[in-house]
Amino acid sequence: MQQTLRKPGFGERLKQLAYLLKHTFTIVGRDPGIVRPWVRMTIYGLVLTCVFFSAITAFIVGANGIGTLLLLVSIVLFFYRYFFDTRQELRQSWLVSEALKGEKRSADQAGARVKALAWTARKIALIDMLVAWVMSLSGKSGKAGALVRLLMRGLEEVWDLVNHYLLPSAAVDGYGIRDSVSRMGTLKDNVPETLAGVFGIDIAARAVGSIMVPIYMVLFVAAVALGLWLGDAVPAFYAGDARELFNNVEAGFLPEEMHFSWLPLLVALWLAKLGGVVLDRLTNSVKVIYFSIFYMRITHAEDIVPEIRGELDSYLRMEAEEPEPVADPSSA
Repeated sequence: MQQTLRKPGFGERLKQLAYLLKHTFTIVGRDPGIVRPWVRMTIYGLVLTCVFFSAITAFIVGANGIGTLLLLVSIVLFFYRYFFDTRQELRQSWLVSEALKGEKRSADQAGARVKALAWTARKIALIDMLVAWVMSLSGKSGKAGALVRLLMRGLEEVWDLVNHYLLPSAAVDGYGIRDSVSRMGTLKDNVPETLAGVFGIDIAARAVGSIMVPIYMVLFVAAVALGLWLGDAVPAFYAGDARELFNNVEAGFLPEEMHFSWLPLLVALWLAKLGGVVLDRLTNSVKVIYFSIFYMRITHAEDIVPEIRGELDSYLRMEAEEPEPVADPSSA
């Protein structure tokens, strides 16, 4: 069977995301503990965001000592996040696999399983960090920058897919990165025909960012309006006369002596980032759950509780289960 990675358009990604968000919780219902890793990752991301914006605020109001301390804390939290999130994703993947077997595992048991995979978890986190760093290099300008961005985008998508196969391979069977990657070809050959189109699926890639764009725009417009209304009421955040800020364009529509404050814009950026963290962590957890189910369906189909196998296949194909035909009484 030949199968290549397919790259769905934005509309299909959005439908994938909507379907998965709707139906994943049916799977999660077999063990609510599956949600806990998502909660931990979300809280961690929210704390990181708040510490970073608190550092910016401290610098603005002149509390440079506190700002420096908070900035250092946010940097440490930023790098440690890769290791923290990887461990939580491994926990989630293992809990999903156990739920499919009809088992409910405790948080302590999940923690013990991930502890046994500590070195693999570190290597996955380090590769994830390296890919993120390489992606940051794609911001170069010029023709070379465009080429770099194209290559880096491909690298990011490939790693995202590989990463979500590595997680269940490590969590369920204890394989390391090298063994997991070498087995991906074998896994592809063992995919059932009914799920052939699933193996290389690119779930909701960049759909989250596109969803947030209108929200960001509304927040930006509201922040500018509030900044003009607030004016110089908070001196620490005073940006200057609004007309002077537009000195390079025609700004005759602005009345004289209209002042602008950065405070609402800073708050808008903070709120937008908080919302992005929640949705991004939610989407990532859904992907971990999805690929963990898919891995179990390929490699341990016999261990899955029989009564949910049909439901899982429909879930993996992202389609509603076909209702059983109802007998026509007149034909009896």
